[in-house]
Amino acid sequence: MIEDGPHRTVLWLPPGSTYGIGTDLFGDWAYELRTLARGQLHITRRGDPYSVFLFTHGDGSLRGWYVNIERAHRRTALGFDYEDELLDVWVALGAEPELLDEDELSEAVGRGFVTAERAAEIRAVADYVLERPPWPTGWEDWRPEPGWQLPQLPPGWEKPD
Repeated sequence: MIEDGPHRTVLWLPPGSTYGIGTDLFGDWAYELRTLARGQLHITRRGDPYSVFLFTHGDGSLRGWYVNIERAHRRTALGFDYEDELLDVWVALGAEPELLDEDELSEAVGRGFVTAERAAEIRAVADYVLERPPWPTGWEDWRPEPGWQLPQLPPGWEKPD
């Protein structure tokens, strides 16, 4: 963790970091471990219904911004959890923003996992992000200190509190 203050949390996930993600939205819920191939800097401002991820190339240079639309982070004894809202925005360096995963949100509505009203709220967040881009963030030139260790998931990370 780089910063954890009253206004924002900034996390660095170096290449090789392992994280847990809930999978199989349309069937049985399970957790899956994934490993990052490239580094990511995650910036979450309190009260925003999204986080901004700065994706990097193998040499650490900026690849682009990924805006993850999500519910507010929830503190736990092990850190924090959040719930992804399916819709995302990707902005490659020097390119126009792209809205991602509209098909997943539509399918979630069609299967009754997300109400049409909630989907409209999620789309409104995406519109807000596109109208008021949260990039650049001011963290684009940040680099981790040499020798930082890979973060490890704590025992019990996959169990609900």
